[in-house]
Amino acid sequence: MHAFDRGGGVTMTGEITPLFTGCPASADGFWVGASTVALYRADGRTILFDTGPYAYRPLLLGRLKRLGLTPADIDTVVLSHLHWDTATNADLFRSAAIVVHARELAYAEKPAAHDWATPPYMARALTKLRLEPVNEECEIAAGVRIVELPGHTPGSIGLLVGRELLAGDAVAGARDAARGRAELWFADGAQADASLARALGLADIIYAGHDRAFRVGPPVAYLGDYALRIRLFVDPVGMDQEICIKAETARSFATWPE
Repeated sequence: MHAFDRGGGVTMTGEITPLFTGCPASADGFWVGASTVALYRADGRTILFDTGPYAYRPLLLGRLKRLGLTPADIDTVVLSHLHWDTATNADLFRSAAIVVHARELAYAEKPAAHDWATPPYMARALTKLRLEPVNEECEIAAGVRIVELPGHTPGSIGLLVGRELLAGDAVAGARDAARGRAELWFADGAQADASLARALGLADIIYAGHDRAFRVGPPVAYLGDYALRIRLFVDPVGMDQEICIKAETARSFATWPE
């Protein structure tokens, strides 16, 4: 649970719950596409930030179910941008308001030729939902604010809750924060760098688009450890292979291995 100041000394209590944590990885034969999806609940509101790629679909429903939720319980879905790995499952939430920047919607109608990540069907599919486009920064709940973070795409947005920011791909990972440079962008590199700098100034904790949450610092530091299991189906009649990758907080060699 986190306490946030709404201004004027009034405090709200809410909770950001990551449903999926983005993975800062790439491969030579496929796109990893593991993006952050998070839930924010407070004052009777249930807000979902991004929906992940289509492969998340059954897992997303399962993780909501474990929290006692169905898609009908989500009152608002905020889409940071309209790439395949962030917005594809928006149609699961037909009773929710779908918040997206108007500039992003317009761009998705005719994405740039080099933008392989915006599906040609995305803008058309969203018109069947309860779209609530925004043209500027605004508060969508008490102490919960849409912030403009263009550059990765023309209409990229984040969700600022107190001093915690759900950043989408405007902050792809902690490495960008440490280097002060946005490495992945489709619209405007200078804008992307400016949005990264702004995000780092707005927040103490950032939930990155393709990484686990971190403190801005200095120094930039992850909030917790990370474990990723990759299952490889390499033999049609034999056993699968599984790789486990862990990133753990540094420990003194005096206590290793504990």
